Amino acid sequence: MLNLSNLWFAWSKQSKLKDHYEIDGRKSLGPSKYGQVIKYKEKKKDGQIRIVKVVPKIKIINQLRFKQEINQLRYLNHENITRLIELFEDDKNLYFVMEYCDGGSLFEKILLRYRLKQGEARYIFQQIINSLNIAHRSALCQRDLRPESFHFINRDINNLDIKLIDLGFQLIYVDDYIKKSNNQIIETSRQGKLYFTAPEIFNGKLTEKSEIWAAGVLLHVMLTGDLPFDGKDENEIYKNIQENKIQLKTKGTVSDLIQKILQPQEKRYQIFQIQKHQWMSQQFNEEEEKLDINFCKLKELTQNNFLQKIMRGYVADQVKQGLAENLRLIFDQLDISGSGFIKIDLIQKALEKQKEHEDILKLLKYVQTEDGTINYLDFMNQILEKRVFVDEERIYNTFKIFDLNNKGKISNENLWEILSKIENYKYITKEYCSLLINEVDRDQDGEIEYLEFIDMFFKRV
Repeated sequence: MLNLSNLWFAWSKQSKLKDHYEIDGRKSLGPSKYGQVIKYKEKKKDGQIRIVKVVPKIKIINQLRFKQEINQLRYLNHENITRLIELFEDDKNLYFVMEYCDGGSLFEKILLRYRLKQGEARYIFQQIINSLNIAHRSALCQRDLRPESFHFINRDINNLDIKLIDLGFQLIYVDDYIKKSNNQIIETSRQGKLYFTAPEIFNGKLTEKSEIWAAGVLLHVMLTGDLPFDGKDENEIYKNIQENKIQLKTKGTVSDLIQKILQPQEKRYQIFQIQKHQWMSQQFNEEEEKLDINFCKLKELTQNNFLQKIMRGYVADQVKQGLAENLRLIFDQLDISGSGFIKIDLIQKALEKQKEHEDILKLLKYVQTEDGTINYLDFMNQILEKRVFVDEERIYNTFKIFDLNNKGKISNENLWEILSKIENYKYITKEYCSLLINEVDRDQDGEIEYLEFIDMFFKRV
């Protein structure tokens, strides 16, 4: 029961999350930078799928600023921004119920479909600009804008509608910072590469215009597959960003637009100027619609090892049958408070009484938690991942399923034939399958041998 003195938001629901929602799907979508991200379904008839962000109160370093941003987000309702549906809280956590977009991140779907016209790129860019315009008018910034900040609303390969995600959640745990020594980046609060980071941010000055810069870089990458600045390594690229050494690979009127976006702050185009630019309403002829996108370079700019993710999920799905229901029952019995979180030592004591789970008991000591407690989906994911990896037989059997020609190698054709029959990957192209194979193909023969396959499973990405 929530102690009312610990209530952070007067408008949060006073009932429990599990009274209205049930966990949907087979696995958690987190953990993320902001806490656990879990897929739930409304219990009512024809209930919608939602995302629930579970944020521990104890980790929020600036409670006042966080509350201000969430209160702003509460009233934000725009087709290109994920909506905060409702909020639950208890003494320990905040549970933000958000719209769910299952179409993948910005570059993920572009890679999957392996084609993009200039008009389609503009349609996506218009939505990026619209989302930033609404957010900025509400005094909200995403602060770390990148391809993963935008998700397509569904998996339909022809649907290019997107939404901005994670608005209002960027400064939960740490303030934004980039530390440099001798002009080299030595530490940053930002995730992944800093290719979409505006020059002023490297000097600790973040404004709304910093996000306009990031949008310009995103546009350039969508049109070409490449960054608008060169460099032999990351530090040289970061140096060129800070010195505004831009090398555009685009052609036509869009080059003028990007050039005016990728300027120092005081000269940088504002949103209303972008919206009025000629390219934003230009009619493209058949030749102008064609884009020469370097999909190999585009793949390098994504943060995920997609093949590892696909194969881990494939193997885990084979293991989960039966096991999940058993562990779910145990978990629910132990979760007396209904918070969705229980202590690892309680799970351990419960499993000690059930010999059929002896192997899982041995793996418990490797389960990672931050405060000794864990939610069901994260617990299942960690157990399944470790259980899968200690059982090489399952990995070998999966390899044989994909080795359709029985020659000890998985070809591009093999990969496409299996994945294209799975609902989530039915639109996958053979060209994209080739890029997936390149992720783990050490000897560069265009196929995956068993040793390369098993190395992929154990590699942490």
